Amino acid sequence: MGLVAAIHAHQPQGVAYRAFQFPDHLTPVIDGNLDDWDMVDDSYEIATGQFRDLINPDGEAIDSDDFSVRLKVGWNKTVNRLYFAAQVRDDVHQVDRPVGSAAVRIFQDDALELFIDADHSGGQYANFSELSSDEQLQRNGADANHFVLAGPPPDEDFFVNFSAAAWYALVDGPYTSAAFEFVGVMGGAGVMSYEVMLVPFDRVDVNAVFQSVEHVMEEGEIIGFNVEFNDFDANSELFDAKWSLSGQLNSFRFSERFADLILMPLEGIFQPTVARTSSWGRLKTSALHRRLGVE
Repeated sequence: MGLVAAIHAHQPQGVAYRAFQFPDHLTPVIDGNLDDWDMVDDSYEIATGQFRDLINPDGEAIDSDDFSVRLKVGWNKTVNRLYFAAQVRDDVHQVDRPVGSAAVRIFQDDALELFIDADHSGGQYANFSELSSDEQLQRNGADANHFVLAGPPPDEDFFVNFSAAAWYALVDGPYTSAAFEFVGVMGGAGVMSYEVMLVPFDRVDVNAVFQSVEHVMEEGEIIGFNVEFNDFDANSELFDAKWSLSGQLNSFRFSERFADLILMPLEGIFQPTVARTSSWGRLKTSALHRRLGVE
């Protein structure tokens, strides 16, 4: 179920989830349609039972009719991008925030929350309430990132990044993109598909990308990440559940509360074949040897 050998960092301890390496010509299109993820083996899938409800940690077993999720993560070395795809089945899919309120109310929608700590450094990265407003603007989201995706929205805003860097929060941009597809009845049962692409950064500068430090991913590397799903039912201000992959509180503030993600090498069938080349001189010598009977 998406697990690899034991390691020691982040949560749950001793567990790392795997990111499938997409070949260059098969990277997914971020459009909410998850058909291009069919090539990713089910062994990479992170399923419902691997999430913990932070609201009711000692509650009853998950009822798949109430909530179920399938999550896969991928990456590509050439373009240095991470990819995320999740499909959620919910008995009540609720997005009822007012128009223009995404920045402050998107947390009260059924949503996917995505967290990334590219250099796996841990530590506080947001909610620096003791600092001045200017200092908070510079520090929030600089060392790790927190994205929220919720839809269908009442307006055009369904993707929010709490790094406070506008250039790193675009639905269809060079460093992030996001999409969704919903099949069902709003306020009733439905299936929600989420899809996100992002370029990871070791440090995000609020002002400009050229002042930021992009993280260059390598095979076998472990990065920090977490995924949470908000589940609201009858009351849009009262959680029915909050499903967390790391199972830790306060991921919105501390990146050591994330899980671990290992960047896997290309699967065998996708590894490039190396063609054996011969020089013109070698070809002539080989022909001469054949005529002379020399092996």
